[in-house]
Amino acid sequence: MTSANIKPQFGYQEVMMPRPPAQWWELVPVSLWFIVTFIPFPYDELLLYPLALYFAGMFALRYDQMVPLALKCWPLFLLPALASISMFWSPVGTQALRFGIMMTLTVIIAIYISGRLTGRQIILAVFGACAFSVLIAIPESRSLDDQIGLYTQKNIFAIRMMLAMLLSLGVALDAKQPILARGLGWLLIPVTLYLVLIAESATALVLSAANLLVLGSIWMFWINLRHIRHLRTLVLSLMFLLILIGFLLFMNLPNNVFVQSVLESLGKDATLTGRTDLWANASRISAEQPWLGVGAEGFWQPWVGEAETILDWSYKDPGTKFSFHSAYYEVLVHLGYVGLGLLIFQVGWCFLNCVRSWTVDQNIATSMFLLIGVITLITSFTESYLYSVLDISAILFFCAAIVPISQFVRMRKMLVPVPLDQPAAPPAPA
Repeated sequence: MTSANIKPQFGYQEVMMPRPPAQWWELVPVSLWFIVTFIPFPYDELLLYPLALYFAGMFALRYDQMVPLALKCWPLFLLPALASISMFWSPVGTQALRFGIMMTLTVIIAIYISGRLTGRQIILAVFGACAFSVLIAIPESRSLDDQIGLYTQKNIFAIRMMLAMLLSLGVALDAKQPILARGLGWLLIPVTLYLVLIAESATALVLSAANLLVLGSIWMFWINLRHIRHLRTLVLSLMFLLILIGFLLFMNLPNNVFVQSVLESLGKDATLTGRTDLWANASRISAEQPWLGVGAEGFWQPWVGEAETILDWSYKDPGTKFSFHSAYYEVLVHLGYVGLGLLIFQVGWCFLNCVRSWTVDQNIATSMFLLIGVITLITSFTESYLYSVLDISAILFFCAAIVPISQFVRMRKMLVPVPLDQPAAPPAPA
């Protein structure tokens, strides 16, 4: 018997192997999800809830990948848990429990999307939703002054179009995105800027200008600075020094009229369109139940006299679902100081993950997620999106924080055959 007729014997060892990447069709339900949460339209729940059920089911089917990722994202579940528990002191216990469950579902959807898709795939899926939304928004822009149509509030319309501009810019500048998507992105940038301009939102206008400046600078200059040793550190140090000097000069302005002048130039007043009065009311109301608040969904109800007074003062119809235009004051009223502490911890955890991801790999995709984190952090002071359910701003913020963590679940341990007469590969790192 010759040696050629001898079959080698095999043993097995554990090695880390990459999981199969997400297929192109998996981007379709994600893009549909962002369309439904991007554009308010009648009977959207007929598409919203089946998609939510799809994501929850896929999360359960891929439990071996999703559960470890969810455990690493535990700070995101603290506030929804408190909202659910608040059913025991909220005047509408069933609604409070439902609100907490829906907040938890929001986190689960963000975890599934981030665990299955790469950062660029998420950006592409959201961009597809934005492109469709812009086409819908063009005829809608004519009815902004009358506040009719799908977008019944100018600030919602402006923030959505600002997000669409950021996604269009990010896709257009990223050389690794499909060429057709990049071409469409270049076409949509001026359209979205025009829509932001006619919405007359100071926040959206300033953030749009900042997005153009920051992402354009990263594309043209920052990415190329990596070829020169320590140059990025030097540039960051100089930027920090200039910001510090500017802040000191601002604080020492006589009568500090700079902010008021800027607001007046944007057509706004010093009360931020009445927001400061809303915040004063929220502080007064929260003082009655400071630690745990009135409970989730417990304030904006038709029988709550103070809520109806605020609606009347804000020229809203009785029973309208309103907000304090600040995620922090919203949580302070509903879940007290305990909930406020959990929200601050959640926002800080997400934002630090965005910053850490960008410092590791400073490409267009991570820069976009960092800008999404900055935008969400800024708007959280003037809008209540982070204390809501199934909202696109909250989900994008969570995805931006989860994507860098999800890298470890893209690998899995597998048993592979190794000939016994061959040296074994080194063990996989822990």
